[in-house]
Amino acid sequence: MPKSKKFLYFTVITLLVLGPVVALSLGTTEGQPVVGSYDEPYGKTVDRGEETTFRWTIEKVPDDPDYTVSIRTEGLEGLNYQLDPESIFILKNDKIVTLTVEVPTFPDVEKIEASVNFSFSREGKIQHQAERDITINIGDLPDAAEANTIVGGYRNPLPSPLNGPIGAFMLNLLIWFVIGMTVFFIVTPFLHKLTKKTQTDLDRLMLKMIRRPLLVFIFLYGFINSLLRLELPFEIRASLFQVYSLLALGIGVYVAYQIFDGILDEISLRRGGETSPFGKVLKPIFEKAGMIIILLGGLIIGMRILGVQITALLAGAGVLGLVVAFAAQDTLSNFFSGVHLLLDRPFTIGDVLELESGEYCRVENVGMRSTKLYNIRDHEMIILPNNAIANQKIKNLAEPDKKKRVVVNVGVAYGSDIDRVKSILYDVLKDEDSIIEEEGFEPVVRFSGFGDSSLNFNLRFWIDNYMKQWDVASVIRNKIDQEFREAEVTIPFPQRTVWMKSEGEERD
Repeated sequence: MPKSKKFLYFTVITLLVLGPVVALSLGTTEGQPVVGSYDEPYGKTVDRGEETTFRWTIEKVPDDPDYTVSIRTEGLEGLNYQLDPESIFILKNDKIVTLTVEVPTFPDVEKIEASVNFSFSREGKIQHQAERDITINIGDLPDAAEANTIVGGYRNPLPSPLNGPIGAFMLNLLIWFVIGMTVFFIVTPFLHKLTKKTQTDLDRLMLKMIRRPLLVFIFLYGFINSLLRLELPFEIRASLFQVYSLLALGIGVYVAYQIFDGILDEISLRRGGETSPFGKVLKPIFEKAGMIIILLGGLIIGMRILGVQITALLAGAGVLGLVVAFAAQDTLSNFFSGVHLLLDRPFTIGDVLELESGEYCRVENVGMRSTKLYNIRDHEMIILPNNAIANQKIKNLAEPDKKKRVVVNVGVAYGSDIDRVKSILYDVLKDEDSIIEEEGFEPVVRFSGFGDSSLNFNLRFWIDNYMKQWDVASVIRNKIDQEFREAEVTIPFPQRTVWMKSEGEERD
């Protein structure tokens, strides 16, 4: 066989064998995302106290599966910076990432060099990484005289040897001490006198709560501000700012809880004090819930101060919250219904309610999950879930007052004198002391209609206490029976005349 034919056969066989493998590998290889520039320099000169931004584009291969992108920074510890989007996000399409950095005011910092690391993951495994560097040259650097200043930017006026950083530190510390004492002993007492002219005690209470924490905060800020007058390395300054931020956060959390607790005390006082349903049931729950929320908020802020990325934690907490809410939806429904009942107060403990079922019950206790009702007719304790009470029509007999209208029905025989019957019934109502006869609440007797066996009347009258309605109605019926007997007025009973026609028989 000629060599040319052998080479041709070898080439064809090679293509047939390797072609599908190469095609398969090309078809299944996924492109990697590209972190590119956004047409702006990544080395900038920025004045102290100002902000600057850096942007990158992340280009994703079309039809490529989504990535979980994690962004980590190095060299920005102790500085205020923000990422948009957050440090962890899902990459579905091309994205622009923005990093905003606030330049510190430390006088001895001339340059900030940092790096931004992009990690692309799928199913928990890192598929690709990219790192980009940034440089910030700090302009408007102070000279030694400007750095040697005190509160307000004034130069250190002390003579040698205290005209340097040590003297500025001591003088600055003294000034902040005087400011704190002035606020504590002069400003807050003056404000306290002004609050006495207001109609509420809440402002005086809040001023009392923040007085001491405010003094501690002033001393803390003054101490940190004074330390910055010393020629300390950047790392120490950054650590001091971090410690200051955490301590200030602790003071803020304490003050927030004290104010929250004071507001709860004021609301509880206005709603009847500690023995009221709000004071006994809602206030302790709100106190615990408020404490947890405030502490969690402080913890989240503290983690951000320390540079801990909390996006994934918040996302996980959100998912967990949805699962818990779905699993405990009935319990949560009863809880929020209980909160609604205690805040809206459609009834209070001791009120008598008429339920949709016709039961008359006295309210014994309103809890966060259920309400206890005492059935005054059957001597039973009924426990109803709060959402069952909130979703039904209830008559509160104690509102707007204790008056109650009672209706008594009676029938007399056909042929009775209607006017005479009405006169007898009016006399019966006038003899009962519990019946109200004031204007707008006069008793009424009405001829209500023709029944199958009787002429029907109803008596409508008001009594001074709804708890007497059954006793008074019974007394009225007894008197009606007595008066009708004496007046020979007949109260008929239902009767029927049945006539059966026989064959060939005619009815008379």
